[in-house]
Amino acid sequence: MPDMLIPFIMLLIVTIALVLERKYHEDKIVDIYEEKFTQWKKHSVKDEIKCKELVGLVYLEDYKLSIELLNNDVKNILERKKYSIKERV
Repeated sequence: MPDMLIPFIMLLIVTIALVLERKYHEDKIVDIYEEKFTQWKKHSVKDEIKCKELVGLVYLEDYKLSIELLNNDVKNILERKKYSIKERV
């Protein structure tokens, strides 16, 4: 029994050392990829989806157009005449 005790202890120590070394390298690789991912998020182009927003209603009263605003932030845009007219068929 004592003959096999020394090789068994050496094998146990080597196994523990290899497991710990593997864990260390795995953690190091995960840290590297997390750092690269944060750099990628900083430098990636963000595609923002532009949505239409209802800001007013247009009425025809006695051959005169009247606009009723739901959002007063666009009043300046209307005054500067920064709009386009689209026809729906």
